[in-house]
Amino acid sequence: MSTNAAHINLPTQEARDRFGQTLSAWVERAGWSHDIPLRWGKAADFPTVADSTFNRLQRGKIAQPYPVTFIQFGIINDRLARHDYGLADSDPLLPRIARQRPIEHEDGRIWTATDFFSHFIGELEAPSWAGEQPLPTLEEAVAASGQAMEAFKATAEAAELTLPQAWQALAALAAVGQGPVLPPLSGEELETLRMVLSGWHTWTPEQLRELRDLDGNLRPLVLLDYWKDAADQPR
Repeated sequence: MSTNAAHINLPTQEARDRFGQTLSAWVERAGWSHDIPLRWGKAADFPTVADSTFNRLQRGKIAQPYPVTFIQFGIINDRLARHDYGLADSDPLLPRIARQRPIEHEDGRIWTATDFFSHFIGELEAPSWAGEQPLPTLEEAVAASGQAMEAFKATAEAAELTLPQAWQALAALAAVGQGPVLPPLSGEELETLRMVLSGWHTWTPEQLRELRDLDGNLRPLVLLDYWKDAADQPR
């Protein structure tokens, strides 16, 4: 009697890797680390995905997760959609949670536990934003760098700030963040922005691609627009 062990290889490694890529894109777009879901669940008292499980799923290292894992993903997604954060306004975790968006179908329906499972086994495609974005050209990267530098100088001049003073104000705003309104920049991205605004550096096409948000906007330009609006407010 032969043994059919094909089920051992299901879902395929390709499907598992694609699921992991979607999870990575999901957390990266809000500046999350893989332990944020667990920290949120503990703080708000709801069942959520362990950080070790999340990390291994990101790397495609779990062939057959427990069914409850997909239920937990569904709970996270539902709470994000309803803005049901379950955290005090003073909780330092709140701004990071509020930056995130739920995963949705193209028609706006949010993913449920079943959808997460369907994607894990390869029956449901990843959201369009989770796919590899085309690489901008060098000309586009140089142009975006110049646009950012000009916007920075114009706001500094209007606010009667020296360029060092203007950078301190902009960096302070970036460090505080404004929930979902102001997309986060990593420390490395912020340092590169400082060099771009000073004219010492232009973004590379690879850097420019990583700086685009889900709507195709450049996160540093969103930051500069927000800073300009804040500077225009009467004191």
